[in-house]
Amino acid sequence: MDYPIQHHIIYVHGFNSSPGSFKALQLKAFVEQNQINAQYHAPMLSHWPEQAMARLQELLTTIKEKDLAAEKITRILLVGSSLGGFYSTYLMARYPGLKAFLINPAVFPQELLPAYLGLNTNLYTGEQYELTQDHMQQLRKLHMAEPACCQNIKVLLQTKDEVLDYHRAENYYCQADVTVIEGGDHGFQNFEQHFTTLLDFAGIDYPEQLTMPEEDEVLKLRALV
Repeated sequence: MDYPIQHHIIYVHGFNSSPGSFKALQLKAFVEQNQINAQYHAPMLSHWPEQAMARLQELLTTIKEKDLAAEKITRILLVGSSLGGFYSTYLMARYPGLKAFLINPAVFPQELLPAYLGLNTNLYTGEQYELTQDHMQQLRKLHMAEPACCQNIKVLLQTKDEVLDYHRAENYYCQADVTVIEGGDHGFQNFEQHFTTLLDFAGIDYPEQLTMPEEDEVLKLRALV
């Protein structure tokens, strides 16, 4: 008996971000508006790396258990932005069968984030917290010397990323499918232009005629997050 495939898209947000970021909401609106045959997930992650990873692993387990109970085959695409790309890379080594679509991924956040030690405020939730050396130690434990399952990783980089040196990601993911785009910024401009590439990479079917959500429609979703 052939069991049906259930696709899932998990948006993994970055440092001081949330499921209410514009890219996360833009992708959510696109999936819903075009009735894409995939369940969209965007978990809120703790500023503590170990807690963030525990939340992601819990979500993966829940998804697989529900699909198994429904006699469906699970297919999961991680969409990781910045620090979310770092987390997604760690998960790729531990959960066979995942795919990852990474957007300006952070490769060595344990080297970058010490510049933000001290009081921080989440840009979307307003949560205030102190970033400490304990955070850096947790990041070091999650760092992979090299990415695993590179055949299942697609990376998009923009050369004008003002936060991360795109060359480091280009070198680190050299065995993966890497696209370098001139210009842009760390937030990744024109993300919506790559949605069909994302769906093709995940093996998700979509209508021949697609519509892109307008900016005001995307921002309306922020109140619902």
